This record gives sequence, structure tokens and C-alpha cells, in this order.
Amino acid sequence: MRKQHFLTFSLLALLSACAPAISKQSLRKADASLTFQELIKDPERYKGKMMALGGEIISNAVREGETWMEVLQRPLNWQLKPKDTDLSYGRFLVHFAEFRDPAVYAPGRKITVLGKVQGKKILPLQEIIYSYPVLIPYESHLWKPETWGGPFFYLGIEVGGMIR
Repeated sequence: MRKQHFLTFSLLALLSACAPAISKQSLRKADASLTFQELIKDPERYKGKMMALGGEIISNAVREGETWMEVLQRPLNWQLKPKDTDLSYGRFLVHFAEFRDPAVYAPGRKITVLGKVQGKKILPLQEIIYSYPVLIPYESHLWKPETWGGPFFYLGIEVGGMIR
């Protein structure tokens, strides 16, 4: 009997670990045909559309109880988690109406956001003026920092024996 409970609990834990970051009910509201490449060309055209975006937090600022987050866009995997890749089509801003602690939502963390396109915000980015698409989040998921753990394996070829 204990073995059966253990197997059931293990299966439930495994399935919950594989669940997408954003609920299915919320995802139904998103325009799955809209890509970030289209959005960044003309954010005003897609104002009011819902879409899922993700990436790596670059910076955040808290003003009057609101939080503005700059995110480097990354393609999403099947779980809606930003992929570990150098591929990015640009940056976007997330405008949270409430305080989000900058120590938790820190640069380098991955985030996935389902939100409504608010339009664009033009800000300086180093030596250029950059047009950021702005999302108002409906639902978001901050991913846990990845840790290196578990067994490591080394496969190599030794030639000539030990060096003294």
C-alpha cells in the first residue's frame, strides 16, 4: 500500500513539474499567431492583443508603487520557459501595477509573461533611442534560478598514459 502511495505521489510531482508556466485558461486569451518579430516592428498596431513573451530580466525600476521591468526576449520552449540561447529579437518592457521586489526580480532571472500589449515606450538604450513594446501582465511566472547539480560524467580519451 505504501509503495502505491509513493508511486502516485511521485507521478503527481512529475506531472506538476512539467506543467506550463501560464495556466491553460489564460493562454486561451492569447493570440498565438502574433510573434515578437511582428510586435517589435509596430507595437501600436497590436495594442490590446494578449500574448505570451519571455526572456531574461535586464533591469527593473520601482516608481510610485509600480514596477517597470526591461526584459531581453528569448524564444519559449513547450513549457513557456525562455530557452538558453543567444537568439533574441529585441527587448520589451513589463509594467506591473504593483511593487515587485527588485531583489527577487533581479537581473539575470528568467520570466514568462502573458500580457496585453499597451503600445510602445521610447527610451534611450546606450547611444540609441529604442522603441520598447510594453506589456501589462495578466499572468506571469518567475523561473527559479538554475543550479548545477546531480551527477557529472566525463568522457575523454587518454593518450600516452600519465604525465609526470
